[in-house]
This record gives sequence, C-alpha cells and structure tokens, in this order.
Amino acid sequence: MAVIFFIAYIRIIQKAGYSGWWILVGLVPILNVVMFLVFAFSRWPVLRERDALRSGGAYSR
Repeated sequence: MAVIFFIAYIRIIQKAGYSGWWILVGLVPILNVVMFLVFAFSRWPVLRERDALRSGGAYSR
C-alpha cells in the first residue's frame, strides 16, 4: 500500500516540474514541513515554462 502512495506522490511532484526524488524529503521530520511550505509558496517550474511558452520567449531552467 505504501509503495502505491509513494508512486502517486512521485507522479504529482513530477507533474509540478520537480524531481521525484524530492519525495524522500517527506521522510525527514522537520525538513518535510519546511519543504512543503517552499513548494506551496514558490513559483513552480511547470508554471514558469508555461508562461514562457505563452509569451513566446525562451525557457531556461
């Protein structure tokens, strides 16, 4: 059951534009809360890419 949840979490993180390895941060007690807040309030890479494509500009990571 846990493996299914980890796979789902990895897919969600990847769709947001981050590496699936970030799911391992969830296993570290205090760091997981900090990174959750960073992910919640930062500009997601997938949104930056979308905005760059809509404006016709080049996208750089």
